[in-house]
Amino acid sequence: MNIIQVFKTFSNIRTLRLYLSAIPIRAYKKIDGWLSINEAYHLYTAAQSLPANATIVEIGSWKGKSTFCLAKGLRSGTVYAIDPFNSDGEEGSKQVYETKAASQDLLNEFKNNMEASGVSKKVTPKKGYSKEFIKEFDKIDFLFIDGDHSVEGAKFDFESYSPMLAKGGLIAFHDYDSVRNQLGPWVVIESIIKKSGNYQEVGVYDTLWMGRKIK
Repeated sequence: MNIIQVFKTFSNIRTLRLYLSAIPIRAYKKIDGWLSINEAYHLYTAAQSLPANATIVEIGSWKGKSTFCLAKGLRSGTVYAIDPFNSDGEEGSKQVYETKAASQDLLNEFKNNMEASGVSKKVTPKKGYSKEFIKEFDKIDFLFIDGDHSVEGAKFDFESYSPMLAKGGLIAFHDYDSVRNQLGPWVVIESIIKKSGNYQEVGVYDTLWMGRKIK
């Protein structure tokens, strides 16, 4: 067996293990959205690691694909899902959202997805923009930022909500991608978070970046 065959075998085994490990969240595939199995699994396992009665704040929920993964992993506590549920978004994404949303009631679809996947009791949707809910949280155990991907939007969400993140708490951004390094997630992580010395990188899973607050 040559080195290429060895690599392919290893890669296939690793992929198989991931799929088997992700069986508890297989329902995520039925929910519309943008999340790889690797990203979904690591949101799920990160939520599993949180303390009892944890608070997860998710900024940007769409129809609940990532919300489900977080809630499924959460032992106890609440996932607060902040989203305008109106297909709004930054330039470039807004058109996609509007096409996919059509005339649907996105909040009702979100609620139906949470109910159908069995996690509705752990999820509280917050219809509106992130700026409207800043004062509602005293302590956050896991902050997942996947809302406005503009530099201004991602920076606002990070600077507004990270002060409430508990020491040892987790923070994650979706769409952290060097190919799209003009977007907010990449800029905020590279130019602010990594340079602050306040966070330790936990891992990068496809385009999901995750860190832990250490100061």
